Amino acid sequence: MEKFLESRKLDIFKNKDFMLLLCGQLASNIANAVHSAAVAWFIMSAVGESSSGKYIAILGACNIIPSILFGPIAGVFVDRFDRKKIIYGTDFVRGFLFLILALLTYFKFYPMFSLFVLTTMGALLGSLFNPAIDASIPNVVNDKDLTQANSLNGISRQLTWVIGAAISGFLYYHIGIVGIFVFDGICFVLSAISEMFINLPKKDIESKVNLKKFSKVFWNDLKSGIFYIVKQKSIMILLGFSLFLNFIFSPLFTIILPKVVKFTLKMSAKEYGIIEAVFPIGSIIGMVIISIMSDNKKWFKIIIFSLITQSALIILYGIPILPSVHEKLTNNTIFIMFCTIGLILTIFNALVNVPIYTAFQKLVPDEYRGRFFSVLNMASQGIVPVGLAVMGIISDKFAPSIIFIVSGIACTLVSASMLFVPELRSIEY
Repeated sequence: MEKFLESRKLDIFKNKDFMLLLCGQLASNIANAVHSAAVAWFIMSAVGESSSGKYIAILGACNIIPSILFGPIAGVFVDRFDRKKIIYGTDFVRGFLFLILALLTYFKFYPMFSLFVLTTMGALLGSLFNPAIDASIPNVVNDKDLTQANSLNGISRQLTWVIGAAISGFLYYHIGIVGIFVFDGICFVLSAISEMFINLPKKDIESKVNLKKFSKVFWNDLKSGIFYIVKQKSIMILLGFSLFLNFIFSPLFTIILPKVVKFTLKMSAKEYGIIEAVFPIGSIIGMVIISIMSDNKKWFKIIIFSLITQSALIILYGIPILPSVHEKLTNNTIFIMFCTIGLILTIFNALVNVPIYTAFQKLVPDEYRGRFFSVLNMASQGIVPVGLAVMGIISDKFAPSIIFIVSGIACTLVSASMLFVPELRSIEY
């Protein structure tokens, strides 16, 4: 334990535990990036334009619903049990799930059904993995380095998404969807092996309870965590805004954008992979900016301005594909416009996400942190399945240009209204 505490005093780039935590996510994040782009293309190719919105929406729901249902419960486990074992254990199991999915798909054993079922199981494990990571970062770095640590962690995640998204189209055409599932499985197993060497503090002996007492302790932990969060008025208000914005943002890039690329612009998986790769590049630029200005005291104004800007940029996705505008532009021009908009949008998105997560990590005590981030993830993602269902239906009935424009206007107005909420100003970002 003393050795662990000493490591926190080191410069962040010499902090072995943080660097292991940072590098340990490399392989699994590449797998996630490759998987995300390739599976969307696989579904669209398998079911066609008329039903693709519905099937992609189902896949999105399979990714999100487990975190909603299991989120608060997962938080109790993260706060009570060894976070290191949770981190590498969930990656090991997810790796084997991908290998099983590859086998089932190869033998054409209900490939769509198998994809949905195993995706749900993987998401269930992710609901343990993600809060364990978020809760562990403050355990291995000093408070003064927390903003920089979150920026570097985000840069690492986004950089792997650049690599993964960029190679997804190449891999899809050369090794097929079965090969990609095998690739994903191997990546997760390698990630788990590297994460086994991370040194995190052990839980106190009081955290260990026998099976007879576990049920009572579990529910007490769950209730105390929820009561703590509910009492934080500013946090509850922020969660309310997150619900609405996630209701719109996530379905736009999960359903509408890939349909526009494939069916409106009639581009290939290669172009779609490039458009997807632009998003993490923008996030990396935004996080570099954050790491440079980590001592800035005006984060609230920066967050609101960035929210308004990224919401307004959504409108720009719809304008080039309006029929009257589309006929005057080449697909190459629209492709460049989409890449530029995505780059700028994700720069501002990073200026929103990192300072908010840093504030939460500072404000929430370690004994509540796992439960808090589980509930935060559940609340912010909870509305997404509804949004996916609604957007999946809307995308099959209305022009994507109208969907982008109307969604962008709604998000801009909601983001601007946050300026007039005094409780949000009280948060130490």
